[in-house]
Amino acid sequence: MPPLTHDRLLQLARRAEGVTLHTVTGRPFTVGIAREGLFFTPASSGWGQTDGRKAHERFVDRYNEVGSLRPADYSRVTRNASYLIGLLQWAEALPGGISPDVG
Repeated sequence: MPPLTHDRLLQLARRAEGVTLHTVTGRPFTVGIAREGLFFTPASSGWGQTDGRKAHERFVDRYNEVGSLRPADYSRVTRNASYLIGLLQWAEALPGGISPDVG
């Protein structure tokens, strides 16, 4: 599989808008995009949150390096790892997975 890119992450988020996703621990959330950056809204609070594009780019770099689906492996690069991993897990379940030619 080709490396994940920030642009691909944005494409996945656009495709997931309006869909209830789940973190690795099963907590529901939604994803949105504002000014070319992702934000996540946990169902429990209803408040959108983000740590910014730079943190998400660092997540992509780290994901390409280690390929882990454990939020703890990204604790130094983003506080939104559980949401980003939830988005990737949702995308993997789609026909074609997260490959660049889908969506």
